Amino acid sequence: MELLYRFFGPPHEALHILALWLIGRRPRAVSFRHVDIPDDLSTRQYVFVAGLPALVFWSLALIGALRLATAGNFSDLLLGFAVMSLGALAGLGTYGDLRLIWRRLNEGA
Repeated sequence: MELLYRFFGPPHEALHILALWLIGRRPRAVSFRHVDIPDDLSTRQYVFVAGLPALVFWSLALIGALRLATAGNFSDLLLGFAVMSLGALAGLGTYGDLRLIWRRLNEGA
């Protein structure tokens, strides 16, 4: 599990930081495994910041799957499988973020 944190953690957390930077904010704290998102974000901002890694990684998995489905030769097949697998593994790490988004959206309901 530690290997997965070391490999997928920094890009995941960097995407949270990038999303905060894009909306003109900064994280409260940053560590190797976690970025503290400010509490005073609007719901839209929160969904964007928390959901950007899921959007990027699951899109990568989809691109890999499409590449795999349209592979014309063995190297395309391997590339598609590798991209799909890495995207899906990284995407599975966004489960907690998606749960937090769901909780935030249901607070107002």
